[in-house]
Amino acid sequence: MALYDSLDTLTKATYDVSNYGEDLFLPLTTDTLALQAITWSDLDELLQEESTDLEAYSRLVSDIDSLGILNEGDGVRYDRTFDFLTDMSAWCYKFNLTFAVGLSCTAFTSGNHSVDSVKVIFSELLPDKTVKRVIASMIHNTGMTNIGAVEDKVAIMHFEANNPFKITQGNYLRMQIQFNSTDTATATTFEGIMPYFYFQAGSLAKTMCESGLEMHLHPALDHAFPVFRDESITNKLDFDGVNKQGFDRSHSPWVKFKHF
Repeated sequence: MALYDSLDTLTKATYDVSNYGEDLFLPLTTDTLALQAITWSDLDELLQEESTDLEAYSRLVSDIDSLGILNEGDGVRYDRTFDFLTDMSAWCYKFNLTFAVGLSCTAFTSGNHSVDSVKVIFSELLPDKTVKRVIASMIHNTGMTNIGAVEDKVAIMHFEANNPFKITQGNYLRMQIQFNSTDTATATTFEGIMPYFYFQAGSLAKTMCESGLEMHLHPALDHAFPVFRDESITNKLDFDGVNKQGFDRSHSPWVKFKHF
């Protein structure tokens, strides 16, 4: 009986189709904009679109009443771009972008002031930051009414889709968030995204959520190509198999050493 030699064994590479994948959460709380303070329990208006939808939100129980609005200054329309550099090729089966739109009026003289709608654009960028393609473009209305006095208003927004798309390793996933606002006559207003927010009004303990993007990801088959092309392990992998034409790839030098 021959002795077992671990050095003579080969590794068979497989793709686990039963794997559920990974839920990746990217917070919008790392932006370095100024924070405009508001008192949550004193909100004059709290709105939420699709309030009955369930999602695995980032959450904790809190009664913190002083929260902030990330803003670009008095009367400046919010327009920010976020880039995520992918570390591997992957398919996104579903994404959910949830955040709170905040509008704070600290001094009012006249006019109409509101955030009417929000536009979100998802794009794939090449490594040099040129746009390769637009993945999705969506516009949702906030339902926010015009401010006619010193007031604070919040609208919770949800952008989601489950049409799978692929992002290639080394490319960027870009997300642009643009507000469409009404700002006429004279008032001091600050608009933007709230890093943290609640779904309920009042000062009692309740669920606090973090504004961010959640994606359900599965690795693409080609994410392992760098492993197969690693010359130091070429002779340690088992490439045995038959393709759909009935050709035995294990006996093909071109496939074994050139293609991989």
